[in-house]
Amino acid sequence: MNPWTIVAVVASVGKSYATYQSGMAQKAYYDSKADEALLKYKSKRIEAKEQGVKVIKATNDNLSTMIAKAAASGIMPMEGSAATAQITSLRVGSEEFAISMINQELMQNLGLVEFSNLKAAGKNAKQAGIMGAIFGFGTDIATIGTAGGFEKT
Repeated sequence: MNPWTIVAVVASVGKSYATYQSGMAQKAYYDSKADEALLKYKSKRIEAKEQGVKVIKATNDNLSTMIAKAAASGIMPMEGSAATAQITSLRVGSEEFAISMINQELMQNLGLVEFSNLKAAGKNAKQAGIMGAIFGFGTDIATIGTAGGFEKT
């Protein structure tokens, strides 16, 4: 067997290993991006939750102020225009709170979708690396054989 054939086979093995490692590196990259996406959307979900808490606090402050003003003016706080103002404030506050809850769920779902997509991309990159290594090695060996590298001299 020609010594250059041995060199070609060893080079082919090295190339296959590098292709395999490249696929594994791509998978690790996508996995880290998936984890990063989870953290990013968890942070956004927490922000939406904090916004909901702010809405509740603001609504409570508004109601307290309205009740105090009505009582200080000698008006029954739960009757007439004072009651209407409180109901309106509660309605607006509850709508804004509901929106913050929807935003929380939306951020969670978007995070899960992005996480799943990146994990799938990592899995595909791993498979592509393995298949590229196997097929590349096979092609190289076939090329060496076709060129007569495995013939006895």
